[in-house]
Amino acid sequence: MTKVSRRFLDKELENRIFQVFLKTIVDIRTPGEAKNFIDDLLSPTEKIMLIKRLAIAVLLAKGKTYDEIDDTLKVSRATIMRVSFWLKNGKSGYRKVVDSILKAQNKEALVDKVEEILIKLSPPKRFGSIAFENKSKKGKELVKRKIIREKF
Repeated sequence: MTKVSRRFLDKELENRIFQVFLKTIVDIRTPGEAKNFIDDLLSPTEKIMLIKRLAIAVLLAKGKTYDEIDDTLKVSRATIMRVSFWLKNGKSGYRKVVDSILKAQNKEALVDKVEEILIKLSPPKRFGSIAFENKSKKGKELVKRKIIREKF
């Protein structure tokens, strides 16, 4: 569990620091910069805590049960209930991010479906040939992506 100092900041100072923090996040331009910032800012435990909360929100939006989420992410019911509460009663920031993730996953699924059709429609390749190996590799990668997407 994370700890916050018992010594309180002046509210005005706290708000100013928070505004600087928000601007810092908005100014990050690439996934690499974002990763480096988060790696430097958060401890490994804090990162896991945040990614699990986001994953809980996505799984709830997909209609997964508390038991399924607990089995997949190894989180408490209390955490799942808190995330569910924030999704339903928050300022819609959580909901907007989750909807964006689901939309991106749907696009990925569509691209994968097209790729699957193309693999099926391509003529059979001679066993052992480079073309056969490439087609087989693409098919295996496609299956792996589908399995990962179904879990999350």
